[in-house]
Amino acid sequence: MSGESLATALACIECGATYPLEYRLECAKCRGLLELRYDLEPLRRHGPALFTGTGLWRYAPVLPIADPAHRVTLGEGGTPLLDCPRLAAALGLRRLLVKFEGTNPTGTVKDRSSATAVAAALRFGFRAASVVSTGNAGSSIAAYAARAGLRAFIFAYERTSAPKLLHMAATASDLVLYRGGYDDLIGHWDRLVEERLFFDCGASRNPYKQEGKKTLAYELAEQTGWRPPPVVVAPVAVGEVFIACARGFRELHEAGWIDRPPRLVAAQAARANPIVRAFRAGTALEPQRIGYTVAEGLACGNPERKGAWVLRLLREQGGLAGDAEDEEILEAQRLLARTEGIWAGPTGVATLAVLRTLVAAGAIDPDAPVCAIVSETGLKTEAPSPPRTAAAFDYETLRRLVRARLGLA
Repeated sequence: MSGESLATALACIECGATYPLEYRLECAKCRGLLELRYDLEPLRRHGPALFTGTGLWRYAPVLPIADPAHRVTLGEGGTPLLDCPRLAAALGLRRLLVKFEGTNPTGTVKDRSSATAVAAALRFGFRAASVVSTGNAGSSIAAYAARAGLRAFIFAYERTSAPKLLHMAATASDLVLYRGGYDDLIGHWDRLVEERLFFDCGASRNPYKQEGKKTLAYELAEQTGWRPPPVVVAPVAVGEVFIACARGFRELHEAGWIDRPPRLVAAQAARANPIVRAFRAGTALEPQRIGYTVAEGLACGNPERKGAWVLRLLREQGGLAGDAEDEEILEAQRLLARTEGIWAGPTGVATLAVLRTLVAAGAIDPDAPVCAIVSETGLKTEAPSPPRTAAAFDYETLRRLVRARLGLA
């Protein structure tokens, strides 16, 4: 049983209709989104012994790729869960864990979903994969498509940071820059998906892509001895990380491996916060026209059905949602680097900025352990260079400088 997929069907989240494990993006009856279903009985019976190996494919039994020959990897998963006491104190928390996804092969959490997306493209016989991206998704899908020997049509935002653009240019067979926002292009791109010109590696509909991020929940639970912290903060643009974590924790609870699923917190940038707005107002999701935000990966003003799914989960499960201004996000980036030595990108640290505001507002118990998912490395960030003013030293001038800095002058 070890390593075999326990996936049994696709199921509509709206009407409950089920389908075989085929390439399908929505329900034929009601156009609802689909999620994967698994036979969880082997998990209850065998426990964690069902998982073998390392990295993302350690969790192959709860992923939908049956044939090992289709399982593409660059070594993703197995990212560190770091106890961050100095940062916790700065945020007013007793204990803070950071799940740092910047150590994935392309420096982002998206490598988890790229692995299962490209694996599914192989499984269903596609020769090309594609995504519309503000940065990280494009470089990740391009890398995994290259690894699998597939063509990659990457449509990248024209203001994507230079390091991400360099990575995409190096790995993508077909890189196209688009003008305007993500929301301006995605509708046209979806029509090409319907023509099956390439495999859908986007975040809005494909259940196979989303599934890779579910391993975050399994990994976090395993790294804490199957006792995940009561609060987990997840970044939200379209909502893949949030939805996948909710499903992963639900499966773990149903299998009897954890006592209860953590309370999930949805973190958005204030300049792209349609889910937070709807959650606060108690209304349905309304599309939002957005401008630029330093958290490029969160720059989505119309998450459509996935956003509505996030909103439903928040309300059904007693979740929480918050946002942060760009200045607060950049301050969280500096704080994480100085207190814990972790250099993460603005998209990645949005969870910390939101956590800080929610703790200050009394919305999160400061005595309860919290885990924040930091979704990307800072090494792909385009930022102003530090000053390059230099000086020449002899021994005495160097000694005086060091003593002065140490307060020993």
